[in-house]
Amino acid sequence: MTIKCIAIDDEPIALEIIKDFCKNVPFLELVKSFNSSYEAFIYLKTNKPDLIFLDIKMPEISGIQIAENTIDLPPVIFTTAHSKYAIDSYNLNAIDYLLKPFDLERFVKAVNKAKKHIEIERQSASDSLQSESIIIKVEYKNVKVYLSEILYIEAMDNYIKIHTSDKYHLTQQSLKSILSLLPTDSFCRVHKSYIVSIARISHFTHTKISIGEVLIPIGRAFSSHFIECMKK
Repeated sequence: MTIKCIAIDDEPIALEIIKDFCKNVPFLELVKSFNSSYEAFIYLKTNKPDLIFLDIKMPEISGIQIAENTIDLPPVIFTTAHSKYAIDSYNLNAIDYLLKPFDLERFVKAVNKAKKHIEIERQSASDSLQSESIIIKVEYKNVKVYLSEILYIEAMDNYIKIHTSDKYHLTQQSLKSILSLLPTDSFCRVHKSYIVSIARISHFTHTKISIGEVLIPIGRAFSSHFIECMKK
């Protein structure tokens, strides 16, 4: 498995240490690093990494404030030079707490804890969806479609197109009727013509959602509902 992570720390040296340590862990991919907590906070509004290395004491927005105000917060490993913040970090269900200066051995111990946590979460989500399916009519056949395979659903006149990772199913049905068959904690209608699988979202802005290479518009009338879906 690959864990995509970001690092947030106002100290450049601390960021460089995390970058170097990440290179020593095969399953870690550091996709972004921030020395501005404000820029990181804005980034997290539209992107969800698998893991965050988060300094607690920063001048613009503290790590605690970022954790408390980020919708659908990913797993966090707090980093700080101040041991007095340990209780705050555990109150926010942090995976671990790294007290600076920490060495590679302690870093690896923390990320292994994170890896175990993320594996359990991914397996749990996969198991629940893999056991669920819907039956749709495709021409003259009844076809079983597993929810875990659905990327997004697109309305096309009197038909809907159910896109999966390797094919699509075309069925004569309305978007409203197919939505009634789907679990609301896993799927969200984001436009008059689109339903998306929440788990398949790569990133989003206030107007668009990315699922792999596909860009899906967020309708103005659905934007508030989409934010509520992402909070679940």
